[in-house]
Amino acid sequence: MKPMAQEPHFIAADAGTTDAGPYSLGSGLSAFPREMIKQDLALMLRAGKRAGVPVLVGSAGTAGGDAHVDWTLDIAREVAKENDLSIRTAVIHSEQDKSYLKQLLAENRIRPLDPAPPVDARTIDRSIRVVGMMGVEPLQRALEGGADFVLAGRCSDSALFAALPILRGFPEGLAWHAGKIFGVRNNAAETMGKGVLFGTVRRDHFVIRPIAQD
Repeated sequence: MKPMAQEPHFIAADAGTTDAGPYSLGSGLSAFPREMIKQDLALMLRAGKRAGVPVLVGSAGTAGGDAHVDWTLDIAREVAKENDLSIRTAVIHSEQDKSYLKQLLAENRIRPLDPAPPVDARTIDRSIRVVGMMGVEPLQRALEGGADFVLAGRCSDSALFAALPILRGFPEGLAWHAGKIFGVRNNAAETMGKGVLFGTVRRDHFVIRPIAQD
């Protein structure tokens, strides 16, 4: 079964992970080879353009910092040029300004989640970069603006898959629940392997089906 034959309303992929540790965030480098990312982006962007549906990628370049987003955008531009694709692109950065963070800290609006250690101004100053995790709202604004391709910095995995269903008026609980399952990718399937997950969200239920790679 071909995934695109099911006529999806969007294509989404979470490009981030904390499994690789903090190195990618600190270094501004991806934990995955450029060739792999280019191959995956090419598949998604070509498929999205042919089907006339948006493509969403979150936590670009493993960690979602500005450097990661800009690096991934360069790859997407290369894909578009090589495949003669005209793509209306929305880029959402999530890296946080240190002065702004220290202002929030002074207002007691930044608090560590237990059992994380205390946070103070020195913690912020010695951080190479800090990213904020976005929810559905920035993604929805990009979709409402007519983006063919939404490239986001650090992003909730679930938000990538919940943004459009919620925007279309589907129950938020169902959309977030489905998005959470999509966020763990093929770990949700009984037998792990290469392929994709295809989901259908209704008003009172959703169905997620793993589709193996041919």
